[in-house]
Amino acid sequence: MASQLSAVPMQRRRRAAAAAGLIAALLLAVGLLPWVGPAPSVLRLLATIALVAAVLVGLVGWGLLKSTYADQAESRLDAAIAAAVADACTSVDTCTHDCAACLRS
Repeated sequence: MASQLSAVPMQRRRRAAAAAGLIAALLLAVGLLPWVGPAPSVLRLLATIALVAAVLVGLVGWGLLKSTYADQAESRLDAAIAAAVADACTSVDTCTHDCAACLRS
């Protein structure tokens, strides 16, 4: 079943995942700095918000990357199925089922 995310080209999703990873790393660094040394409580509150945002952006990047892996696996499976069907359907006379590979031969 194709998702709406599959409509976005794979290379663009990989770039978006990389950008999300960089943003998550930046937010992580910004969120950790006030906790290393003495800082006012307001700054630590903002740092905690930055840490939560880093986790969320990191999860978005991970999801984008996993969607590219899923689409690649689906493409490999589709190619294997098409090859198996093409091998089984050598001509229209011997084919007992209606498939696109048989209709082309």
